[in-house]
Amino acid sequence: MENINESILKKIKGLLAIANDHKDDEESQSAFLLAQKLMIKHNISLSTVEENNEKVSIEEGQVTVFKKLFWWERKLAIIISENFRVKNFINWKKLKNEKQRKSALIFFGFEKDVELAKEMYILAYEALNLYSNRFVEAYYQHEYERSHKTTKRVKDSYMRGFLEGLDEKFDEQVAQMQQEYGLMLLIPKEVEESFTELSKDFGKGTDWRIPPIEEIVAYQEGFFDAKDIDYTKSTIDDDIFN
Repeated sequence: MENINESILKKIKGLLAIANDHKDDEESQSAFLLAQKLMIKHNISLSTVEENNEKVSIEEGQVTVFKKLFWWERKLAIIISENFRVKNFINWKKLKNEKQRKSALIFFGFEKDVELAKEMYILAYEALNLYSNRFVEAYYQHEYERSHKTTKRVKDSYMRGFLEGLDEKFDEQVAQMQQEYGLMLLIPKEVEESFTELSKDFGKGTDWRIPPIEEIVAYQEGFFDAKDIDYTKSTIDDDIFN
């Protein structure tokens, strides 16, 4: 790439260094996100940022342990992938003494993108679990009879709303970046090509479906909660709202 502003490159490298030195705290999240935005704004690839212009490796990053995956975990992985420059797929294997095979979510892309996607998945995962459980408990404060069927109906509806709110929040951020910088948040060509080659060996995937919305109030609460959360926090707690 020609005519790259050296001060911008230096700033991006510094942000990535901060992120590497503080992998588990809020400063790391903010540094990753700011570095990503600067690279998009100035159309700078990760390979350009790397010291000595070494080629950036394309890697697989396991997001979950091998287990039975829920529909909302798969949907969350899709949302994160679409907004953080990675592909996603599912690995299967049969564990010892297990009759049925278990699944694990995998992100695929440039190393830094995979790291950031995994971090954002975990943050959103924690938020989704915390707020959906909190909503269900509040729901039963209104003299509703508690049952597994009711809990599943309410929780699934809340999660549908939360995931769609999260997706819209990211869409708005990407649209803003496109408007300001005239650039799209696209998966790198090298990653697309490598994933196409990798996916040739994939077997037939298992069917999964997103449950219907049965509790509109739960759906609406989930939608607005997702849009209010600050995802640059390293933990999800009672103070997460702005």
